[in-house]
This record gives sequence, structure tokens and C-alpha cells, in this order.
Amino acid sequence: MKAINFLKPLRLLFLLLFPFVGFAQYTSIPDPNFEQALIDLNIDSGPIDGQVLIANVKDVTALFVPGKNIFNLTGIEAFVKLEKLDVGILNDNIFQRNFLTNLNLTNNIFLKSLTCGYNQLSTIDLSKNTALEILSIGNNELSSLDVSKNTSLTNLIFHNNNITSINLAQNTSLINITCIFNKLTTLDVSKNINLITLNCGNNNLSNLDISKNSLLQALFVNNNQITSLDTSNNPNLGLLDCRSNQITSLNIPNSLGTLDCSYNQLSSLDMSNNTNLNTLLCNHNLLTKLNLKNGQNTKLDSPNFKFNSGLTCIQVDNEAYSNTNWKIYKDNTAKYSNDCSKLATTAPIVKATGDQLYCPQNPMKIVTDFTITHDPAETGTKVIYIQISSGYSSGLDQLTLSNPAAHPNLTTSWDATAGKLSIKNLTGTDVLYADLVDAVKDVIFLNSSASASGTRTFSITIGNANYLPSTQHYYLFVPSVGITWINAKTAAEATSYYGLEGYLATVLSADEAILIGEQASGTGWIGGSDAETEGIWKWVTGPEAGTVMNYTFWNSGEPNNLGDEDYAHITQPGVGTRGSWNDLSNTGSLSPGDNYQPKGFVVEYGGMPGEVPLQIAASTKITIPEVNIVTPNPVCDSGSFTLTATSTPGTTISWYDVPTGGTPLKSGTSFTTPTLNTTTIYYADPGCESKRKPVTATVNITPNMPVAAESTVSRCGEGTVNLQASSNIGVINWYAASTGGPSLFTGNSFSTPSISANTTYYAEASNNGCVNSNRIPVNAVIYSLPVVTDETVILCQSQKIILDAGIAGMGYLWSNGDTTQTTEVSTGGTYTVEVTSPAPESCPNTKTIIVNEHVFPQIKSINVNGRKATINLAIEKDYFEYSVDGFNFQDSNVFYDVPGGLQTAYVRDKSGCGGTIQNFVVLVFPAFFTPNNDTFNDVWEVTGIENYPQAKVTIFDRYGKLITQLSSGKMSWDGTFDKIPLPASDYWYAMEIDNTMPVFKGHFTLKR
Repeated sequence: MKAINFLKPLRLLFLLLFPFVGFAQYTSIPDPNFEQALIDLNIDSGPIDGQVLIANVKDVTALFVPGKNIFNLTGIEAFVKLEKLDVGILNDNIFQRNFLTNLNLTNNIFLKSLTCGYNQLSTIDLSKNTALEILSIGNNELSSLDVSKNTSLTNLIFHNNNITSINLAQNTSLINITCIFNKLTTLDVSKNINLITLNCGNNNLSNLDISKNSLLQALFVNNNQITSLDTSNNPNLGLLDCRSNQITSLNIPNSLGTLDCSYNQLSSLDMSNNTNLNTLLCNHNLLTKLNLKNGQNTKLDSPNFKFNSGLTCIQVDNEAYSNTNWKIYKDNTAKYSNDCSKLATTAPIVKATGDQLYCPQNPMKIVTDFTITHDPAETGTKVIYIQISSGYSSGLDQLTLSNPAAHPNLTTSWDATAGKLSIKNLTGTDVLYADLVDAVKDVIFLNSSASASGTRTFSITIGNANYLPSTQHYYLFVPSVGITWINAKTAAEATSYYGLEGYLATVLSADEAILIGEQASGTGWIGGSDAETEGIWKWVTGPEAGTVMNYTFWNSGEPNNLGDEDYAHITQPGVGTRGSWNDLSNTGSLSPGDNYQPKGFVVEYGGMPGEVPLQIAASTKITIPEVNIVTPNPVCDSGSFTLTATSTPGTTISWYDVPTGGTPLKSGTSFTTPTLNTTTIYYADPGCESKRKPVTATVNITPNMPVAAESTVSRCGEGTVNLQASSNIGVINWYAASTGGPSLFTGNSFSTPSISANTTYYAEASNNGCVNSNRIPVNAVIYSLPVVTDETVILCQSQKIILDAGIAGMGYLWSNGDTTQTTEVSTGGTYTVEVTSPAPESCPNTKTIIVNEHVFPQIKSINVNGRKATINLAIEKDYFEYSVDGFNFQDSNVFYDVPGGLQTAYVRDKSGCGGTIQNFVVLVFPAFFTPNNDTFNDVWEVTGIENYPQAKVTIFDRYGKLITQLSSGKMSWDGTFDKIPLPASDYWYAMEIDNTMPVFKGHFTLKR
């Protein structure tokens, strides 16, 4: 037992003595998985022992033990207050389930919700569970189910069983029934008037009466054997799935938004009153009529009307929209139309003539003749478009109707962005073709700029697509914000234009790029991609599918191939070059309003295999004549010129001597002038005065011989020399020779290259090719500088020195003010003397003398450490050297292995400016001595102690015993104490000289 485990050893005795009490406290839980589930819920505790305290379960109202591998739910009868029980699967995972074969709930009379799906129940008794509201018992092995006592049921789910019939007459509160995948042959729901959802698919029903279920919102009767279905009494029905039956007719309520009636035998279907329709699947029927014209076709997403062989026309709101968005959802034999009763007519044939020359700022009619040949059954059309399809100059070009009074029933609209003029009826009705012909003949073109140039092509088209004469194709921008490239490709291929198959545009020339880019109404997808091989862009749509993109119009820095940017897209206006392309991912930017969010796509029509080009468009063009003149070579002083020019074919060139007006001097491509003495301007005119262009016949004057500012220019030493010369006209060229050779410089003032010897240069005058060959010489003279040598000298402290300029016969100026060849100084420093050669050369040069003043050395101290001696000076200089024997000098002031005794330190100037000496003492304490009377090391004595007569040396043995004391009277020790030889050992010493010097301490060894 769980709460009183300490009594477990006495259980048997307790049960024998108090059987009634033990029975009342526990209930049996034979399934260990069930008991473990109770332990996990803290209803039971401790190890599994096959029982649970009744006190722990009697008040439990909700028990959730799904997916626990429970086989036996014995013990559930003790949960007398249970209202909710779940013994089904866990998290919709069929591998986490229970395996109950029976379920006794007769004691659970308060039960309201029971979930026991995915077990192995073949029967169940729910007669005592009259409070039950929710029953989910799907995926068991039931062949029957009695819920007649469960009158409070609102949700009944018993799918995937073997039930052949069920009585629901008493269950009037039901709002949801799910009974799919059973064996029902009949189903009576006439008493279930509160029913909202009924899902009875995949049964054996041959009919279903839902006339009493007026609240029904969703009905699933798919995969049965129903032949007729009446939903006229279900005004709230929004979803109906009746696919895969044998239904021949349907009465659809106006509320229906989703209908799947595929795989039936329907011959007609009218959805024109279903304004909320968003899903329609009616494929695989016998339809001959389908009406979808409900005014809300844009709500319908991914429908399916295929496999209805007798269906030739589908009535829709907008034929173009349906062709764009739904092409793949119908059979090829069917078409979309906003009026399926309308008879088909042949497309009209449009022809125009009138290729002309045009002078800017002058209005001109765009055609000389225009005709429309049409089907007699079709006498007019809604609108005709005239577009400047190539060469358009926005803001300057314009098309207008010249005499609108002659066309009172027509109105025009000019689109300055697209360069397109539309002509239509004032009332919005069709315009008679005859009226359109008259109007087109009165359309005029005007360019407001005198400097306009090029050719304008006018496309005259019936229909709203743009026509490009150079390709004979049609182009239409379809707005669709946020559409993906893949969906745009599908949508484009689902459209047609007067029988031409649509595809995402392929751009093969600049004409196409300008028309669909610069003159399109927004950014959009085109048919290029490098998804197949990164970096290799191909056209993947239309007749060019699979070909490499030879012509491209990428924006600056594009394509940048970032990430999965594999699709070509016309760039948003205002981003880089107008009408150019960039690469985007399939979705483009997902941020609304972003520059790289797709706004639609461009569909191209024409060129697909087997297609016959339409003749619903015609074109004319105007060419603004231009003249191109060859500028003649100038002549010197006088001569005659032959002027030549070319112009636009079909024009005649006239030659003038005035920019406007005047009388032609000659006509033709060339003109020979009279002899000219001065420069004269003539003009070539291609037939438009505003295009008259000037040509200059240039006569240049030969200049006089140049004059030098100075014939000789000198400088001191190597370097450049500035030479100057001038003439009455033109420029001066400088040469290194009197004739021939290349020009070194052009200009009045010539700065020569650096020269070190006398050199002559030559100046020549020329004026635009007219040369005076008489060159004048100009001499560049180089004087030598006095030769001086910089010096560095030594000045000994407190002495004087004579400094010498080193060269005689010159002028002198010392930095100390002296003007003689020599000067005397007494202090160190840097001295300069400017040495100047005699006139006329007067070339100065500067000598620098550095005077280094050396101080005398002064010994500050001598530090002795053992046999190492360091000589310290008051001022250290690198020009001092040191010695301790007076013969061997060195740069370092540190000496090693200096002999003991009185020594002398020497310091001197390397350059001989003087030196100093000082004595010092080196004390040497022997490390050992051997008093064996062999005359070698027989005594221990301190070398150098004689220099300190006041010094005392005290010797101790290892125990601190005083052995002897040395001084000036006794300077050595023979190794005895009281004349008795001491043993070999280490001994210690302390030497005290005076109060100014430290005590020297150490030890030595006595060896025997």
C-alpha cells in the first residue's frame, strides 16, 4: 500500500483480522501500466503493488492516460465522480496507444467526456452514462453502438469501425457526427436538428436526407453510392464534399463557399449565386454547362474543371483574368468567356502606310493611309491604341487627335509614361471600325525639341497589349503584387491573346527591353533563370526556352547571384537604370512596398510553334533627318576646301553660308569653296532647317620667327634652366637640334631637364600646323661650384682651434660673422662658411665644420668586488678609454682578475686631450691553504692588507670559537692554535678596516 508502507509486513495479519476495513481502503489495479500511469499523475505512489487507495481516486473528476500501453482498466469503477476520461492515443501518434478489449463504465455515472479511440473494443455498454456529452470511440472493432440512453450527446465520433447501422433518434442535442469508414447503408439524422457538422464519408449510403438539418454548415458524404442530394433546406451550408458518388444533379445553396463534387455524373453546374465561392473541384463529371459568373471570381483559388469532355465554354466574370490565372485548370477544348452565348468572330486585320521624314517642332500625321478589315458580325471594338513603341522620348514626344470636332463621339487619353494614345467611345460602348479608321488618319505626332533626333515607330493596335513591330509580338504587363516567379510563369502560360499562347516575356533586343521595361507600368518577372546552372542565364519560357541569354540589360552590379536569386525581374523604377533587370529569389522581397517585392509579370504573345501572326496591329515610322559632316583639314595662309557630308537616306543636302534662311550655294554631298584667306563657316542642311549643321573651313596664319627673352641663361651647378621665347601668334616648340628631332616642350617658358654642362636649345614658332622653320638658339650655361669638403674636428676642453675654409682666392662668410679664409673658435658646435667664387660666376657653396669639444676625465670612484674593479667617472663619454696597468687600454670601465694589492686606475681621452690616474686596493682572501711546510700555501694571509695598517682580521672555527686575530703586526696564520696544529676543516673570517668600509666576511679551507 502507498500511504502506509511501514505496515507492509503486517498486511496479511491485518487483512485476516480486519477484512472489511481492508476492502474498503483499496481497489485493485491489476494492469501495472495503468497503475504506473496513476503514479505518474500522483494519484498513486510508491512501487507498483496492484492496488490504489480508494481515498485517492474517489474524488477524481478527470483522468487522462492516453498512449500508456494499458490492456486492462479494472479499477476505473472506483473513480465514482469521474467526468472526463481519455484512454485513446497520445499526440495523434498511433504508436502511442492503449489496447483495451473491454471497458466497464457502469459505475461512472457522472461521465461527460469519453475518448477511447485506437483500442480493441468490440462492444461497450454506455447505458449508465446518461450524462455523456462527448464520445470519441473511433478506430476500434465495434460492429454496433447503442447511444439511445445518451441523450446529452453533442459530439459523436465513431469512425473506422464496422458499424452497419445506428439509431440517433434520441440524440437531439448532437452538433457534430463523424462516422467515416464504417459500413453504414442508412443514416437517419432527421431528429438531429442542431447538427452543424456531418462527416459520413466512405460508407455504403445510397441516399441521405438532410432536409431537417437547417443549421448544417459542413457536410462530408464523399465515397458513398448517393445518386441525388438535396441541400435546398440547408441555408447555412458553407462546405460540401460529395466527391466520388453517382450524383447527377445538385441544388446548391447560395451560402456555399467550398464545393468538391468531382467524380460524379453532373451535366450542369450553376455557381453564379455563390458569391463566397473560394474552392470548386468539379473535375471528372459529364459537364456541358458551367456558370461561374458570380462577380467574385478573384476569390476562387486553384479550381479544377478538367476531364469534362463535353464542356466547351466556362462562363466567368473576366475572360482575361481567367485565362491568366486558370489556364491549367480546364481542358484544352474548353474556353473561358464572360458570355458563353456569344458567337466567335475572326480577328480583324489592320494595315497602315506612312513612313516619312520629320522636322522637329512641326506636327505631322502618323499615317498616310489606314484600313481595318473585319468580320461582318463584329462592326467595332472598345478601344484602339497607338503607341510610340520605339525611340520614344518621354516629355517631348506626344500623340494627339488633330481635329476632335470631326470626331464628336470619340475621346482620347494620352499615357505619357507608356507613350500610348487610346481612342474610345465617350459612352464606353464599342467604336465603329469606320470611325476608328477616320480618327487614326487624323492622329498627329509632335516633338517639342529642336534638337530631337532618331526614329519613332508607331504601333496601332486593337487590344490592350503593346505591339512591337520589330518582333511582331504583343506584350502585356499583368499586375499581381507578391506573385512568385513560378506562379507567374504558370499564369502567363495560362493566358492567350486572340489565339496566341502566352509566356513570360523573353527579351532579345534593346527595342523589347525599352518597351516592356521603361514603358511598363511596374516591376515584373520575365522568363530568364540560372536555376539550372548557377551563373549561366537562360531563357526558360516561350520559343526561346533553353537558349542562353545573349542580349541582357542587367542593372548596375546585377546579377549578384546572392543566395537563391535565380530568376530575372525588371527593376522597380527609381532603382538604378530604368527598365533594367536584377536577379531575385522565387518570392522576391516579402516586405510590402519594398523595391524588390514583385508587382506583377510581363506576358509575351507570338512566335510559338505553329502560330500564325496576328494582323490586329500595324505600324508606321517617322525619321528625323540628320546630316553628318566631315571636317576638312585646315590650310596655312590661304586655300580652297572641298566639304563633304552624308545624311539620312531619302534626303537632299543643301549648302549655306548662314545658319538660318539664306540661298543654297549648292546641293549634293560635296561643295568646293572659293579660295579663302580667313576661317569661314558653312552649313549643311538635310531638309530641316533646325537640323542644319555648321562646318568650319579653317585658315591658319604662319607665325613670325620667335624672339628669345635672353639668348644665354646661366646657373650655378647641375640643375634645370628656365628658357623663354615668344612669337606674334601660335605657340613655341623647343628642340635639342637646329633642325629636325622631336619637340621637347610646347610653351613660351621651357624648364630644361637637369643638365651639368653647357647646352644649346632651339625655339620654333607654329600656329595650328603652320610652322616658321627658322629656329633660334638659346644657350644654357652651367658654372662650377667651389669645391669644399665638410669636416669634423676635436676641441680639447679650455683650448682654441683654427677652422679653415680649405680653398683660397674666394669670398667667405662664416656663421660666426668672420669673412676670412680661417676663423678661431673656443667652443664646440656646428660652424658653416659660404665660399663664393669670383665674378662673373659668383657661385656659392657651403662647407660645414662640426667642432666636438672633449672634457677632461675625472674619476669619481673605483668599486672593487673581489678581483673585479669598476672605474666610475664624474662624466662618462665614449671618447674615454681605461687601463689598470698603464699599458693596455680598453673602452670598458670594468676589469676582471685584477691582482691583489695596491693598483692604479688610468683614464685618458682617445684623441689625446689628456687623462687622469687614481690608486686603489684589491683585497684577495685565499680560498684554502696547506700548512705542510712545502713552501706553497703554508700560511693563510690577505693580499693587500698591508695597505690598511689599521685593519683587523678575526678567524673562527666552525663552532664560532676565536682562533686568532691578524693585523699589521701579524699578517698571516699558520694553522695552529696555541702552537698546536688545527685539523683540516672550514674556517671563517671577518675583516674590519674602519667605519667607512664594510666588514668583509667569508670562509676558507685548511687542508692537511
